Amino acid sequence: MIPDILKDPGILNLLFSAVVMLTGLVAYWFRPDIFRQHAFAERAFEFWVLKWMLFVMTWGLLTSATDSRFSLATLDLNTVVGFGLVVALWKGDSYDERHTIVNLVFLFGLLFSWNFLAHSLIGVGKAWLYPSMTASLVYISAMAVVIVARYRSTGILFAIASAAYLLLQLPTYQIVFLSQMKADPELVKWLAFAKVLYGVLFYGAFLSPLQSFEALALPSLPLPGERLRRFASWATTAIAGGILVEVTLWAGKHLWHLFMGHPG
Repeated sequence: MIPDILKDPGILNLLFSAVVMLTGLVAYWFRPDIFRQHAFAERAFEFWVLKWMLFVMTWGLLTSATDSRFSLATLDLNTVVGFGLVVALWKGDSYDERHTIVNLVFLFGLLFSWNFLAHSLIGVGKAWLYPSMTASLVYISAMAVVIVARYRSTGILFAIASAAYLLLQLPTYQIVFLSQMKADPELVKWLAFAKVLYGVLFYGAFLSPLQSFEALALPSLPLPGERLRRFASWATTAIAGGILVEVTLWAGKHLWHLFMGHPG
C-alpha cells in the first residue's frame, strides 16, 4: 500500500505538507522564549503553520477532484497568509496586526474575484492562473529576502531552497490546474520532497537567535507622496513579478527536462 501511495504525486504532497504542519504544531506547543518576548515572532509562526494547514487542504481538494476554482482559491489563501508571515518578520516589534489583516483580506478578495470571474469569462487557461502564480512568486521571493535580512547567514540556505522550490512550484500550477498531470507527474513528486526541505530550512532559520527586533529598512521609490510611492511599488512589483513568472516557468521546465532527460 505504501509504495502505491508514493507513486501518487498528489497524495505525496498531501502527506509531506502534513508532516511540515505537524512539526510546526509541535514547536508551537512548546512556545519558544522568543514568542513570549516578541509578539511578531509568534504571529509569524502562526502564519507559517496556517500556511501548511492550507497546503493540506489544497492537496486534499486536488486529490478529491474538487472544482478547480475552490482548489485554486485555497492555494491563493495560502499565498496571502504567506504575505502575512513576510510582513510580520519585516515589521518586527512594530508589526500592526489589524492593518496587516485588512490588507490581506483585500488581497485575497482580488485574487478570489479574478479566480471566479476569469474562469467564467475566459475559461481554464494560463491567463486564469497568472495572478495566482505572480502572487506566489512575489511571496516566496519576498520571504527569502526577509529571512536573509533578518537572520543573515542562517537564512542563506533557505533562500537557495526558495529559488529551487519556485522552479518546481510554478510549473506545477499548469500541470495540476490545466490537466497536464500525466505529462510530468514526476515534477509534482519532486515538489513534495522540496516542501520538506523548504520546511526544515525554515525551522532551522526561524528558531535561531535574532540580533535585532526592529523593522527592516527596505528601499522605497524616490517619489513625492506616500500614495504615489505605494502605487508605484505595487505596479513595479506586479510587472516585475509577471516577467519573473515567465522566466521561472521557462527555466523550471528546461532544467527539469535537462536533468531528467525528457525532451524539451
